[in-house]
Amino acid sequence: MSKRLPSFDDCISLERFTGGDFYEKENLLCYSSDQMQGICLKNLTDGTEQIITAGGRSEGNPAFSPDGKQIFFLSSVSGGRQIFLYDRGAGDVRQLTKIAGAAQDPLWSPDGRHILFSAVAGASAPKQTRPDEPIAIEEFGYKFDGLGYIRPEGHIHLYLEDTESGEVTEITDGQCDYLHASWSPDGQKIVCVSDRYAKDKGGLDYSLILIENLFDSEERFASPKIRKISGERKIVSYPNPMRPVFFPDGKTVACGVLQEDDPDLDENDYPDAVLYRFYLGDEKDECLFEKDEECYQCVQFPYNACCGWGLDKLQISEDGQHLFFLSGWQGQACLHVLDMQKGKHARKLAGGKAAFNGIGRVQNGKMLAAFSRTDQPEQYVIMDAETGSVLQAAAQSAPSMTEQVQLTAPEDFFFRTLDGADQVHCFVQPPAVREKGKKYPAILYVHGGPHPFYTYGLTMEFQAFAAQGFAVIYANPRGSSGYGRAHQTYHQAVDGTAYTDLLQAVDEAVRRFDWIDGERVGVTGGSYGGYMTNYMATHSKRFKAYVTQRCVSNEMIEYACADLHGDSSHFSRYEDFMLDAIKRSAVAYAERIDRPLLILHGVDDLRTPVENAHQLFVAVKDTHPDLPVRMVLFPHTSHEQPTDPELLKIYYREMCEWFIKYL
Repeated sequence: MSKRLPSFDDCISLERFTGGDFYEKENLLCYSSDQMQGICLKNLTDGTEQIITAGGRSEGNPAFSPDGKQIFFLSSVSGGRQIFLYDRGAGDVRQLTKIAGAAQDPLWSPDGRHILFSAVAGASAPKQTRPDEPIAIEEFGYKFDGLGYIRPEGHIHLYLEDTESGEVTEITDGQCDYLHASWSPDGQKIVCVSDRYAKDKGGLDYSLILIENLFDSEERFASPKIRKISGERKIVSYPNPMRPVFFPDGKTVACGVLQEDDPDLDENDYPDAVLYRFYLGDEKDECLFEKDEECYQCVQFPYNACCGWGLDKLQISEDGQHLFFLSGWQGQACLHVLDMQKGKHARKLAGGKAAFNGIGRVQNGKMLAAFSRTDQPEQYVIMDAETGSVLQAAAQSAPSMTEQVQLTAPEDFFFRTLDGADQVHCFVQPPAVREKGKKYPAILYVHGGPHPFYTYGLTMEFQAFAAQGFAVIYANPRGSSGYGRAHQTYHQAVDGTAYTDLLQAVDEAVRRFDWIDGERVGVTGGSYGGYMTNYMATHSKRFKAYVTQRCVSNEMIEYACADLHGDSSHFSRYEDFMLDAIKRSAVAYAERIDRPLLILHGVDDLRTPVENAHQLFVAVKDTHPDLPVRMVLFPHTSHEQPTDPELLKIYYREMCEWFIKYL
């Protein structure tokens, strides 16, 4: 049977896993996806499958109890997203939580008696507030993209559910968030990441928090003690969270720390994250990690590795000697292991032309891992934790797509930058069907960030553009992570360096592939990619058409209206700061934009507020009344492409038709 070409509908309907767990003692896998009704319990020995459901929507996050006899999962039912429990022996499903709101991130206690989960504060006793009440603001950090204004009852707190009595207890309080929690081996303590002690609520100031004395001698909930154990060090949380893990002795905790004291760090850079061990007692914390050329941080920021949701980024071996984590290198989203008996240098356990982005706990030398490839959707595999070899293919997402749709792999290459200081990694997704001697238009697609990087993972959007007869050029210019600290520095993303790298990427692609029509090239991108699209529109005549998505057009909007507040402290006069911001803004050079411009933006975007779209549209339309300029605003959409399928169809159609018309 011949395969059909991918469509933008495939982008919308692509199946994505929403969590999974491996129970090594019986060789069982439980997993879920956004296209699956219920939870799949799969016997990996004989391949038999069973579907478990509570009858709700969006069922996911399944996990085996420590003894393997039960599985919890989340299900959206009337009253919100709740935790349900499946008893493998009895074969029945019962609802555990009945909170107003949504239960999130559940975790079994080591003895299986309790389930720890997070929810919006006050969910068990919701406050009756009018939606039109005024909001009083005195500090930064008062809003966040996707959440809107954060009221006192809008913070994330931790709860305990007793699986026998059904009693729910809120164990944290205050106007702060408690995230990425983890149990101690004895079940008496919890560590989590919190901004409880943050000096800057709108920044990256997260601490490692210990919650101890949870239960009394009769296993009844006591009055826990909460204290910070990370000193002045800032713990990794945003934008790629890493759950802290206890060492098996229960006396120390491993987690990622932002290395703010790095002398090579630019003032606007996201610091490298390195692994630390924190002690529950008075001992001094210890850095476990030393940088290598190919592993210079213990987190990664993959832009297109849409896999591993519901799995973790940091795990520890059963003997406490090996730490497993994810880090990017040259387009690879890699799984690394740190053998603490051999020092502080990690080695790559798995990678290659693949994108790993989630791992399960280590059991008897085996672990669950999630990865995708440029021409293959996400899959779960069981890996050998020592060698990194795949022992068994566990589950494949979107199996019908792999059988019915013609997915193709891009070609990639490196080129030396014009200044000779670096090299840039570039991918080219060719048109799905090419005729000999014919030339095809191309789209330069700039990633967001600027620190994320394009990986060897599947990007269905690029596959769909290729099916429409376009080549897609995408690259990791300077400012991108995954190529070393010198490559990653922020200032290169905004001072024209990345701009030059991207122009060179287009020229290199045209030179290497004679089927690309160098006279018919457009550019698009979202967030930082939208910023760069605007930068190119005001600085270059290289492109025939522009599609700017959720863009920055006026730096003063970002300073005053975005959820991440601005900073004028580097200027002696506030007036100088404002003038500098205007000089760096695309709207100040609107008269230079003389090619067709499409603006796509979410109405509820707080990261790059929608006023950016309005100002750019008005400025370009004012200075070029006859130029094709179109602005499409999407309701109920924050700083992302629309999540509503019908709106997303319109979004893709607008982009595709614009490039078809003007390229």
